[in-house]
Amino acid sequence: MAEQDDRSRDDLTEETSPYRLEEFRRKGMVAQSREIPALLVICGVSVAAYAMAPKMGAQMGEFMREVFRTDWSSRLDLGSGHVLANTMMKALKIAIVVGLPVCIVGFILAIVGSMAQIGTIFSTEPLTPDLNKINPINGAKRFFTLKHLFESIRILFKFSVVSVVAYFIAKAEILESPHHIAGETGSLLLAFAHGAKLMFFALFGVLGLFAAVDFGIQRWEYTQKLRLTKQEAKQEFKEREGDPIIKARIRSIQREMARRRMMAAVKKADVIVTNPTHIAIALLYQKDKMEAPKVIAKGADFLAQRIKKIAADAGVPMIENVPLARTLYKTVKVGQYVPRALYQAVAEVLAFVYRLKNRKF
Repeated sequence: MAEQDDRSRDDLTEETSPYRLEEFRRKGMVAQSREIPALLVICGVSVAAYAMAPKMGAQMGEFMREVFRTDWSSRLDLGSGHVLANTMMKALKIAIVVGLPVCIVGFILAIVGSMAQIGTIFSTEPLTPDLNKINPINGAKRFFTLKHLFESIRILFKFSVVSVVAYFIAKAEILESPHHIAGETGSLLLAFAHGAKLMFFALFGVLGLFAAVDFGIQRWEYTQKLRLTKQEAKQEFKEREGDPIIKARIRSIQREMARRRMMAAVKKADVIVTNPTHIAIALLYQKDKMEAPKVIAKGADFLAQRIKKIAADAGVPMIENVPLARTLYKTVKVGQYVPRALYQAVAEVLAFVYRLKNRKF
């Protein structure tokens, strides 16, 4: 969307189209807030660490007791180089067992946080090398933009709010700590745990509020960037729907071809029902193939005159029936069967024609 930065916001008066949204989505250019995945990761990691705290504490405590109880001077003097290595490997194993589940939780929640906003997208477009992104001059220009200034102010404000909230909660807990010092160790630990929970929920609420606001801002900015000028909207319509002039020409050709087919079908008609001068309806009935008479051509004014001329040249009889002609012209399309309500009137016309031709109806 870098090409849109040079356009005036006042000119972007047209709403974006679903095609444009889908095109940018295929390129991996979507609206998402980085605050939401970060918030979920912090929350998930904290909850996972809290849930695993007893097991983590037990393993780490056992390892530390083993380390402090070992006489390292005597064991290292024995020349055993494997002692220190085994201890380090054991420490690494404990770190993996303790930290890996927490890291997995954070990784999964980071993916969930992104997918919850944009769904599933696979695009190689963001990975395509772009010299403009690594150009130091362009980078310096982006650094001094209004957007970058706003982002810096937002980060500073967020840090200030979080620091103030953390300060007041920590201050309140510290002022309460003298009441617990004289008590048992268990009560002191419970007091610290209560303070940690209070700190966690307070900061989670503040960060959640910032994430919600950031999500709204990102969506709004994304929508504004995808807006179009009137000229761009017209160009997109041409690309998607085709040039209106060309489409009109195609429709004109299609109508002419349909008219020619209709005129060719007039020669096969059994009768032409006329108005007598303004309307002409060509009817065809094949007893063994059709369930009812069919309108194979119709027209008004000039087209009606052409139908009557072709019928006259082909020897197709013409019957004047003003009410029937008007009703058929208004209610029946070319290629459709005559409705049941007009069976009697059409049958009388066909019977008259068949008598003229000595055909059995």
